[in-house]
Amino acid sequence: MADGPHSDSDIFGVTPATLLGALRAVASSGTVDPTADYLLSRCGLINHGQLTDAGKALFRLAWVMRKSSEAEQALGQALRQLNPIQVIEQELRGLGSVPEEGVLDLLLHHRAAPPDAEVTKIRPLLRWLNGVGVLVYSTKLKAVRSLAPAPEAALAGEVSAIAAMVSPRTPYLNVVKLRRVLRTLTGTVYWADPHFGARALEELAEELEIGAVTEVRILSGDAENVLSPRSMRDYDRFRAEMATRGIAVEWRIDDRTTRDWHDRWIADDENKWNVPPINTLLKNDYSEISPATERPPLEEWWARSTPRT
Repeated sequence: MADGPHSDSDIFGVTPATLLGALRAVASSGTVDPTADYLLSRCGLINHGQLTDAGKALFRLAWVMRKSSEAEQALGQALRQLNPIQVIEQELRGLGSVPEEGVLDLLLHHRAAPPDAEVTKIRPLLRWLNGVGVLVYSTKLKAVRSLAPAPEAALAGEVSAIAAMVSPRTPYLNVVKLRRVLRTLTGTVYWADPHFGARALEELAEELEIGAVTEVRILSGDAENVLSPRSMRDYDRFRAEMATRGIAVEWRIDDRTTRDWHDRWIADDENKWNVPPINTLLKNDYSEISPATERPPLEEWWARSTPRT
């Protein structure tokens, strides 16, 4: 997912040493290269220029204990959240070894590599990821094989470390990935989507943890297909059922005259996620669910919006 001039494909232009060096710079309040800052933020190692708990652990491993091999392995696992690695893991699962040229075409197809990238551009990363056990790359055969873990390997309590590609090859898993996020939500939950689909209410009803969630706030735009009579009926039923579980529900409308946001988020009191439209998940289009690097001003949008009636 791009953030300004940067994107996850920047990983092909940096080295592990550069990223670990940037982590050290963050720890000492030094100057951090913008590309490294973006990638480390995407992987949950830094946040707003500060080391996260995961970042602190990796810093200690790399620079305090000086365990270089272990640090590179841990960095490799963190980088699995980036789109290029997710594409390789999920699209190659079950296909065996695939020629590196085919992997490059796959990455280009999903815009997960620079548009002018050649095989020589991706080889250094493939070699390194092979060395730290993220994937298998044969320098002799020039072929790549996925080592993606089984879908059930990611436990609900570990969801904050998951970035999940939504792919046509995994129609059931696409919804599973969303459910893994929903199951971990606590406190006040926001789902902000300009084109919020009432189908999402089904997933909320099934997956919200009773006793952990106190309120659900749905924020949408004002398109006619969003605010349809049918979605109103579904909303009324959902709100009534959640009330019996002790969860307050409200849907508000940020109309086109004030709305200045276009992306989609799910957030609770502590966490925030970038998510695709619910229809994208259900149609199995290619997209991404990932931890957001910054929390949008959801409370501000909520305050200016109008309750749906």
